Amino acid sequence: MAIANVYNDEGGTGLEVGAQAAKTQQIDDFTSQVDNDKTRFTTSKDMTTGSLNVYLNGLRQRSSQVSIIDDRNFEFSQAPSIGDILEAVYLTTSE
Repeated sequence: MAIANVYNDEGGTGLEVGAQAAKTQQIDDFTSQVDNDKTRFTTSKDMTTGSLNVYLNGLRQRSSQVSIIDDRNFEFSQAPSIGDILEAVYLTTSE
């Protein structure tokens, strides 16, 4: 089995100077926050631009149903109903 090179060009194990930060997939479960009234939800970490996918009862929601407010918040046009399963999947920069 080959051994992977774990050192960067500067001899360290972190990112090389000028390299982009690695992206990590994050999944947040908001099901316990669904209350027939709440429309805005806050992710546990900053989202990478363009990476947010919101799932309501397992179905990916369209951009017409979910608006991204900023790096940590998104909002529904109508509040999810009690009993709905709400999850957000997005990329975050690992540091």
